[in-house]
Amino acid sequence: MLLSHKYQFIFIKTAKTAGTSTEVDLSKFMGKRDVVTPIRPPVAGHEPRNYDLGPASDLQGQSEFRNHMSASLVRDIIGEEIFNSYFKFCVEREPVSKCISHYSMLKNSPYHGEGNSELTWDAYVERGGFPMDVEKYVDADGQLIVDRIVRYESLHDELTEISAKLGFPYSGIKTKAKSGFREALEPTDAQKEKIYEAFAPSLKHCPY
Repeated sequence: MLLSHKYQFIFIKTAKTAGTSTEVDLSKFMGKRDVVTPIRPPVAGHEPRNYDLGPASDLQGQSEFRNHMSASLVRDIIGEEIFNSYFKFCVEREPVSKCISHYSMLKNSPYHGEGNSELTWDAYVERGGFPMDVEKYVDADGQLIVDRIVRYESLHDELTEISAKLGFPYSGIKTKAKSGFREALEPTDAQKEKIYEAFAPSLKHCPY
């Protein structure tokens, strides 16, 4: 998650959408007062700062801004005045491709693969547990509370538009974090249908 007072934007991080790479590269433009949350495992060039909230008795039990926190929780912490005035965006991805990426990470990543080395794609789809992020960018009533959902498939072009709007010097995603795990898979029509049914709440806001 990134909170930039310098450029007045909030980046809400979703799963398997190049979120870590985007966060690492955009964090390099952030000001000294801006919030950059920690990434685990750490990534070279990424410097977390200003994420510690201190005593959390009046902050809904939160002691820090977290990497994958929801927009609604960010709003609760910083207040509606700042939240409503800043440009808020996240990234979404075609559901089947997102699930293939998630499965491949669970199976092959040294940081996520413990106990999953024998996991098959069929078993993954059957058990569910897909990387759905709709709760990150809607409120308790299911209403969208970010200003833009960027599509992973057009990430560069859309970030170029956003950077022109906000004034930060974006010139492309250079970091390739958490890459190299993806497997070549051919989901069945039934598997695709099950995934799309599960992602119905997010498809309402970002159709594919």
